[in-house]
This record gives sequence, structure tokens and C-alpha cells, in this order.
Amino acid sequence: MSSPSDSTTAAIVAAIQQVLHDTGRTADAVEPQMLLSSQLGLDSLDLAQTIVLLERSLGIDPFRAPSAGAARPAIRTVADLVSMYSQGISDRPTQRLP
Repeated sequence: MSSPSDSTTAAIVAAIQQVLHDTGRTADAVEPQMLLSSQLGLDSLDLAQTIVLLERSLGIDPFRAPSAGAARPAIRTVADLVSMYSQGISDRPTQRLP
């Protein structure tokens, strides 16, 4: 059985690969330790597109409601995105069925 972190990582990798594909680029691999800019070639617009895809697929926007007093984390690597979205998912209130 896969963990929520595994599914979050898979969604992030898929979003990055989609943005690269949409812009005529590819990556042989997308690994957690890879730098978004220098190793994967993502610029700020690519990152914004990735975040839009992730908001649609994961249903959260971790930028919208950071924890009170928390500084926004630097996003330099794929692992930074995984950590940020994993935290956002764990902070999301659970829905109760009526």
C-alpha cells in the first residue's frame, strides 16, 4: 500500500513532467533531491503552472493559509514541494459525513 507521501510525490512528479512536456522539454528523471531551476530547468512561470496543476490534482493550495507566524519555505527542490504539500494535506481539516 502506498503512503500519502508517495501519492503526493507521484502527483508532484507528474505535474513537473506535464509542465516540461507542455513547454517542449523533458526530464529523464525527476528525483526528490533535484533542484527545480538548475537541474530541471523550471523558471518562475513553470513553477506557477506546476502549482496550479497541483492545486487541481491535490485539492489544496499550501500558499493560501500558512500556519500562523510561519515563514514561507524556500522552494528549491522537488523534496521542498513534497514537504510543503504533505504538510498542507496533513493540516487540511477532515470532512465529516452527515
